[in-house]
Amino acid sequence: LTLRFDRSGAGDRQSLEPAAVILSPDASGGVQLLIACDVEQTALKTQTAADPEGSRLAMVSHELRTPLNAIIGFADLVRGETRGTLPLDRKRDYADLIHDAATHLLSVVNAMLDVSKIGAGRYAINREAFDLERTVRDVAKMIAPRAQARGVHVNLHMEKTGAPAHADRRAVRQIVTNLLTNAVKFTPENGCVTIDAETSPDALVLRVSDTGIGIAPEDIDQLGRPFSQIDNSYTRQCEGTGLGLSLVKGLAALHGGTMQIESAPEIGTCVTVILPHVTAEAAASGNTDDRITPLRPSSPDPNEDNDKEIADAPRLFG
Repeated sequence: LTLRFDRSGAGDRQSLEPAAVILSPDASGGVQLLIACDVEQTALKTQTAADPEGSRLAMVSHELRTPLNAIIGFADLVRGETRGTLPLDRKRDYADLIHDAATHLLSVVNAMLDVSKIGAGRYAINREAFDLERTVRDVAKMIAPRAQARGVHVNLHMEKTGAPAHADRRAVRQIVTNLLTNAVKFTPENGCVTIDAETSPDALVLRVSDTGIGIAPEDIDQLGRPFSQIDNSYTRQCEGTGLGLSLVKGLAALHGGTMQIESAPEIGTCVTVILPHVTAEAAASGNTDDRITPLRPSSPDPNEDNDKEIADAPRLFG
């Protein structure tokens, strides 16, 4: 069950607060009613405008705390069941919920680590030739259960992927995963998500479009920034740190590529990622493997003080 508490009387920006309701038998044969509600979520929205740096920490804490609360809560229900009254199916459901919360927690941590590596220049890109169609289909299979649960149809257009792709396979998989996850998340029931993939001698092109809620033109510039999300009634219902598009943008930049976003409210969004097979810097230097940075010869600037020190060295040091 899911309830939403009306908190508009308190003057909060977010008038409806999501809450999870759990029914469970207790030791006396009765029924326990457990309600879990994150009371700090509204304060987080208010803090964002007043303290942007502090809000990042608050948002990360919220995204880590939410799955941890679920893990602890459902684990306590299983631990507290000592009389064998909890059905096996219910235990299995709790185990599945714990697994899902832990998986989400791991994905949040991995996203933060990857964004941090990109920002620090420590994310290494290893280009290789690989089958783009297979990579996209593998990700689509992984996302399929989530899309089916939300009633969203996913279309794959792979007709133009005959040539091998030349990019970092792991990075491309992350890009496709984040784009598809975002599209499914923000597309209402009976909506459609389409991914078009194309490989050519010059570049790899990924285009993910959806029939979701869309984004106002003035808000598009906010996307791609770490910990940035558009604040509206729909996005408040969805979990997320706002790191997905930021990670996509960073991985595209490491390939010398670009990310472009086109969107309109109530119509949908289209995100296009272009990854050139060879970066402009590598092409200019004649180096086709951009994992190698060529060393350019340089001559020292003339310096009279240095010349004098060299001339006096034999006399000073023998």
